[in-house]
Amino acid sequence: MATSSSIRKRTRLPSEASVSTASETSRTIGWFELPAWHQDNEYIVSGYRRIQNQWGGCFISVFAYLHNETINIHSHLWGAVLFAYFLATFDETQLKQYTGTTWADHAVLVVFLSSAIFCLSASAFYHTSGCHSEKVASRCHALDYSGIVVLTVGSFYPALHFGFFCQPELQILYISLLSCVGFGAAYIVLNPEYGKPTHRGARTAVFIGLGLSAVGPTTHCLLTEGYHKVLFDLGFGWIMLSGALYIFGALLYANRIPERLAPGKFDYFFASHQIFHCCVVAAAGAHYAGVLTALRHSCSQTNICAGLPGY
Repeated sequence: MATSSSIRKRTRLPSEASVSTASETSRTIGWFELPAWHQDNEYIVSGYRRIQNQWGGCFISVFAYLHNETINIHSHLWGAVLFAYFLATFDETQLKQYTGTTWADHAVLVVFLSSAIFCLSASAFYHTSGCHSEKVASRCHALDYSGIVVLTVGSFYPALHFGFFCQPELQILYISLLSCVGFGAAYIVLNPEYGKPTHRGARTAVFIGLGLSAVGPTTHCLLTEGYHKVLFDLGFGWIMLSGALYIFGALLYANRIPERLAPGKFDYFFASHQIFHCCVVAAAGAHYAGVLTALRHSCSQTNICAGLPGY
């Protein structure tokens, strides 16, 4: 018959040493185990990679195991690959079917696609390297912010090119003004002070404000070209969808929804940052569809500027 002491021996809980060993060998850790500089979203409570202090561990984590940055990395990594494919093939698939394309048509498409590739690649790289060290994470975070500004401004160029195709002076004016706004936004978000988690709302406001700076040129184009042409011929319907996706994703990210409503339930999938990433890829795709719509309209017209002053 088993004695009470033998029962206690058989049911003994793991020792503190064994628990500590298991914790040390786990590839992911919880929120409270993170260093203060790496604590950004208290509603994501588990699935964090250990601080690596070397690049090998960061890059291995991309494919080797599941963690709470996996979706953030892969959503933009493969998004960058998709836009690289568009860049490599658009000359054949889009421009060669038209005879009236110009070097400027080619240039604005290259600028937009390149800006999308840069933004998505910078984002994937930041989320990969975020567990390296405080210094590396800070620098790569700045690279991530610069990518957002580059994509936003790069998206303006084809829209302004086709929207004011017959008004080159206005083209130059608006492109110059919005480029200056972009430089101003970059200066703000690259300031180390704004890199802190406490300034998440301020960063989001800057990015949304940068996007809304296109309202002036858009209104001008609507008044001069008419609603139907802008919405359908120039692809503005797609661009409106793109803007809505950006703003929707940014608002979820700024307010930490849905993980705020159920902390710990969205650690690996469907967190606000992951939804934001998917919105960015979808928005860039919608914007590209709008650019191609404007390109088709511009190149399918003969004497598109006929009757205007100077033509």
